[in-house]
Amino acid sequence: MNRVDQLRRLRTESFDVLVIGGGITGAAAARDAASRGLRTALVEARDFGEGTSSRSSRLVHGGLRYLEQLEFDLVFEASRERGTLLRIAPHLVRPLEFLFPLYREGRVGRRTMTAGMWLYDALSLFRNIERHQMLSAKDVLWREPTLAPDGLLGGARYFDAQVDDARLVLATVRSACEMGAAVANRVAVATLLSEDGRARGASVRQTSPLGRSVRPGGAEGDAEAGAEWDVRAEVVVNATGPWSDETAALCGVSRRRLLRPTRGTHIHVRRDRIGHERALIFESPLDGRIMFVLPWGDLSLIGTTDEDFDGPPEAVRPTGADVRYLLDSTNRLFPGAMLAGADVITAWAGLRPLVAGDSDQDEDAVSREHVIREELPGLLTVAGGKLTSHRAMGEEVIDRAVEYLIEAGREGPRDSGTAGSPLPGGDVGEADGSAEALEHRARPLGIDRAACERIARAHGTLADGVIELAELRPELRGRLVPDRPYIGAEVVYAVREEMGRHVEDIAFRRTHVAFETSDFGTAVGRIAALMRAEEGWDESREGAEVERARAVRSRNELFRAELDREVAR
Repeated sequence: MNRVDQLRRLRTESFDVLVIGGGITGAAAARDAASRGLRTALVEARDFGEGTSSRSSRLVHGGLRYLEQLEFDLVFEASRERGTLLRIAPHLVRPLEFLFPLYREGRVGRRTMTAGMWLYDALSLFRNIERHQMLSAKDVLWREPTLAPDGLLGGARYFDAQVDDARLVLATVRSACEMGAAVANRVAVATLLSEDGRARGASVRQTSPLGRSVRPGGAEGDAEAGAEWDVRAEVVVNATGPWSDETAALCGVSRRRLLRPTRGTHIHVRRDRIGHERALIFESPLDGRIMFVLPWGDLSLIGTTDEDFDGPPEAVRPTGADVRYLLDSTNRLFPGAMLAGADVITAWAGLRPLVAGDSDQDEDAVSREHVIREELPGLLTVAGGKLTSHRAMGEEVIDRAVEYLIEAGREGPRDSGTAGSPLPGGDVGEADGSAEALEHRARPLGIDRAACERIARAHGTLADGVIELAELRPELRGRLVPDRPYIGAEVVYAVREEMGRHVEDIAFRRTHVAFETSDFGTAVGRIAALMRAEEGWDESREGAEVERARAVRSRNELFRAELDREVAR
């Protein structure tokens, strides 16, 4: 994804489809359009996946809990799409064993769970990763001995999948680019272009999170921030997630708000503080909401909350109340853990762009179905849905876009090819073999097995590109911080191949180091130094980059002061 070439194309070419928004839904729509041979453009105002798509529970799942709302179509679609993603992105999407313990005081009894498990398997056409099992209380405790034993009735064992959410977005964008789409981050829409009441593209502006010019003549050769130009297109797709209403207004559309965003907060703690082996899904003993405790390497990922949010999407952050809820719920399930605020390595929050329905509904009862709305001829908004179903959402919105193109006299493009085409790095089955091959190649360089496994999982069959950098440049072989398996070569690779423009892009999305270490200052300092050498930054720019990344992290850390005030009271 050479940025110079991509920006030149956006400035000089005209397109069939312009997709606004580089989260997972917009990336999927661009990939689908490009797979049909349509002239496609994708612009993202911030960084690819910077919003909800990099702040999720990192699950690709059939939606077991949606059976309770009788959303069988949603479960069927999600189960099908889970199978597709396991096939086309095996390095990023991996099977995950779940255990659902059942307690006497819970809403779900053993009979209801048994029926639900059979229905869950049936809606996947019995093509789930493995058939479910119903377990006795003794069997549950044998598998997870640190669970609370009091009132335990038994449980269910089944499989879903885990995903690296931010890298799934990047792989989807990269796939769209390889199929012919012109793509760029840090390019924002200013206004909609229209003729005779029909959308004809958008006026866009190059942006920078630092609020000043991107260095002219640098390694990427960007024009200065603030440069504006028109991108002409026959159809415009608004896929901006939590910003969908704001984007529609920016395009001159006046309507009732489409979305009811809810905040989902997650935390990382050390996995040995809890002692679990598998993924746990359970009813919070506090209020009965469904929660997860998930393995993430040597960490545990605990989530999630579901609270209405009415502020600007970019202002969402974890609150002290959110974190306290997650800690207290987990401590009730694992009474020996005794987790406290000091155990939280980091927290993050994202917004679910749920479609507004009955305002009296509880947040967790709002449907996860998506909608496609015609705002005006040639302008489509796709909103709602869930990460698991992103590919199907992209296909459906481009089906609608094709109708406009045919009306405009364009010959019918070919059918979508996204379900059968591997994502970049996912074209050779399981990634475990490549991890072993990488280790054989990387061991003489001093790169350990954990780092090799990380690189293989993140890059799949493209991982050799990272190792080649480490072979050429010894200074790229070391870890960014001692306790996490990220090496310097990933930073340079992200700058050259993945449009990593800023320190925060690397720390929060090209890697997850910002979410996984308490030693954040060392991590961003190392990233900034490597980017300075690669991009030719001066000392002032390097310092500004570090401060920007620290500010993002600091906003996520405000929950700590709120917890301290709670303790003081």
